[in-house]
Amino acid sequence: MSYAAITCLMRTIHQSMQLTGRDLQPFYEKLKSLRAILEKPWKATDDLEALTNLEAEISEVAYSAGDMVDLKSRNVLFAQKAKNKARAFWELCCSLEQEVERIDSLMMQWLAIWNWYSKIKDLKARKFSLAPSIPEHAVGKPENIMVGHENEFEMMLNQVAGGERELEVVSIVGMGGIGKTTLATKLYRDPRIMSHFDILAKATVSQEYCVRNVLLALLASTSEEPDDQLADQLQKRLKGKRYLVVIDDIWTKGAWDDIRQCFPDCNNRSRILLTTRNVEVAGYARSGKPPYHMRVMDFDESWSLLYEKVFAKDSFPSEFEQLGKQIALKCGGLPLAIIVIAGLLSKTGKTLDVWQSIAENVSSVVSTDLEAQCMRVLALSYHHLPSHLKPCFLYFAIFPEDRLIFVNKLLDLWVAEGFLKVEEMENIEEVAEKCLTDLVDRSLISISHSIFDGKKARCGMHDVTRELCLREARNVNFVNVLRGTSDQIPCTQSMQTSRGRISIHDKQKLVRYLNSEAHSIFMFGIYQFYEPELSFKRVRVLYLDSIKFQTFPRVILSLIHLRYIALNFRLLIEGDHSAKIDIPPSILNLCYLETLRLNVSDPYDKAALILPLEILMLPQLRHLHLTRNFLYDHGITEKSLVLKNLHCLIGLNPRYCTEFFFRRFPNLKELQIRGFFVDFCSRKDLRDFHYLDQLEELEFLLENLTSFDRKTVGSSLLLPPPCAFPQGLKKLAFTGEFFLPLKDLSIVGKLPKLESLKLEYDAFIGDEWEVAEEGFPRLKFLLLRCLHFRHWRASSDHFPCLERLIIDACWKLHSIPQDFANITTLALIDIKICAQAVGNSAKQIQQDIEDDYGRSIELF
Repeated sequence: MSYAAITCLMRTIHQSMQLTGRDLQPFYEKLKSLRAILEKPWKATDDLEALTNLEAEISEVAYSAGDMVDLKSRNVLFAQKAKNKARAFWELCCSLEQEVERIDSLMMQWLAIWNWYSKIKDLKARKFSLAPSIPEHAVGKPENIMVGHENEFEMMLNQVAGGERELEVVSIVGMGGIGKTTLATKLYRDPRIMSHFDILAKATVSQEYCVRNVLLALLASTSEEPDDQLADQLQKRLKGKRYLVVIDDIWTKGAWDDIRQCFPDCNNRSRILLTTRNVEVAGYARSGKPPYHMRVMDFDESWSLLYEKVFAKDSFPSEFEQLGKQIALKCGGLPLAIIVIAGLLSKTGKTLDVWQSIAENVSSVVSTDLEAQCMRVLALSYHHLPSHLKPCFLYFAIFPEDRLIFVNKLLDLWVAEGFLKVEEMENIEEVAEKCLTDLVDRSLISISHSIFDGKKARCGMHDVTRELCLREARNVNFVNVLRGTSDQIPCTQSMQTSRGRISIHDKQKLVRYLNSEAHSIFMFGIYQFYEPELSFKRVRVLYLDSIKFQTFPRVILSLIHLRYIALNFRLLIEGDHSAKIDIPPSILNLCYLETLRLNVSDPYDKAALILPLEILMLPQLRHLHLTRNFLYDHGITEKSLVLKNLHCLIGLNPRYCTEFFFRRFPNLKELQIRGFFVDFCSRKDLRDFHYLDQLEELEFLLENLTSFDRKTVGSSLLLPPPCAFPQGLKKLAFTGEFFLPLKDLSIVGKLPKLESLKLEYDAFIGDEWEVAEEGFPRLKFLLLRCLHFRHWRASSDHFPCLERLIIDACWKLHSIPQDFANITTLALIDIKICAQAVGNSAKQIQQDIEDDYGRSIELF
């Protein structure tokens, strides 16, 4: 991963220039030209060991150079006298010049070998493949469709919905990537199934399963109850109901034994639909007919799937279709392989020689071992990735199997790692999102979108693709995954000396890697009150939010290279005594810190973070996420910096919503104001938001009222006039019992660019919401949750751009305004836990739109 290492060094140099105000641009430009050499497409096997070794050496030099730049830039920053600053900068330049010369020398060796190989005519004889470069351009995200298996689908549907009255386990068996989950999901979502069963639940088990996670998934819960209570709760919920439970990707008989007692047989045709790669597991669990063995697709089905993914979206000359048919034939009937190859073809455009190269490479990986063939086809897609996307793909190896990853956390981590290729004037968060979109477009990862606004919410990876990801990550020493079992395969180099990443799934394994030079440390699992020894002096990313700390681990303050910290605190307090976590002022030592996530909780919701003023002096800070907090001294001093890099601030106490603070966040785009009743009462009149003229997202979050024994019912917040809000505001949310009058929403409607509005948990109260004449002219997304109004007086003219409407637990609401059928942009209505009349009015709107406009909307 020399490309990622050089990019990381360039990012470090850029940060040094920001921090010190000194010019290192010549070194940056030199590295940029050297990095361009590594963008030459190649795929190495044993005969190119020399190139692989050189890349490893380049990576080591680049990472060491980055550490040196960090250290010597601090000397420049903290030098008190101009003479000392000048000397420190001279030392930095001399050292950096030496390191860049070393990288230059190694790169020239790399280029000489590459040029020699590129002149060899018989590439196959040399076990070296050189593919034409693939042009980058955007394509639409492929849809997840199932092609073929129509007869099998109907057979399985009859088996699930029909049959005997006894509880039956219906099993689908097949190799990874053959479409088991797709078939099970299609059955699960079929309207005939949904209307037939009282309860539907689904959980993914996976190879490294956790019984608790399976139970929580089936309960759709995040409870902290013990496992036996969760199992009992699940059994009681299912008892007497006709249920369908989907158990996806189960690997062992033991996993089935751990959950089978949760499913009562009520003699009412309940069913369990199980998918597995293991025939023995399917036979062990079955109670009715033999398992259904998924077959590979025939040629017609394979070609149909590839056609839907590639050719149906654009017109291609006939020679491309012929090559497409060759590729479909050579994919061995494996849906996953076809989908991934389709993602690759979609990115190449109409370049015939590239298509021919892909067709030849697919042909070369044909194997009688279908699973091995699928892996090789996936590997082909990986090796065709542009250099800047490979570290983004390999990053998924860090996370546990079947773990859905929050997109905002993932993008923050990519930014902190420093391997994103950012051109001049580009926003690094936008670059990160584009990389994610590129991986989705290539079908290498999957995305779940928010039903509210359609934004990317969480992402994950098919388990077969993840196997490839793990293998490639080990090959280039990108990450070492420690699971606590003997099945992990060590990296090709020693992690004791390399600058890779360590992903720890068992704390017992941590001791083996103390004092390593790891670039990033991740810990997964649940560790109550365990404080690990953190002797990783060169670490840049510290992801420890699965550990429940009781105090701030001061050893972190010596880890001066840190860019990312995620910590979780859990306090046990008694009686009425509040608890606090003190963050020491010496956090200012972490001058490169970009993302800080601190979460504190306790059984009584009284704990708070006590922050030093130095938090406002971290010059590189981009993302700050906090739970309830106070500052030592909120007086602004001359030392307080203007945090030009701060883009996201989650959890700002209302007490500090003042001009003096807001003027220090000139580029803030996302702000959450979070506190208890007393916090909001301390500053009811919030009129200084207009100083945040770059702000696009704003949320007011009122914490649990009972924590402070609120005696009166009254608003803790006064809405300022429209002119006091940032005029570029696009998203606004009110969550918690603010008890604002519904008529005040007329103020919100006057925000000129507002597109998204969330109102939750009695944020607004009143018996009737009569929308003001101006309405919400640009609003696209509206969510109403746990509001207690009865009547909604509005017309289509008030919401002319509305696309999605979600109403959840508004029990008293009588109906949705019927004129909403005339909103031409309306695409989705989602109703949950409301009166039947609300659902009926939504159905009537859906019917009116179909009758009057000949189009359909989604209704949930």
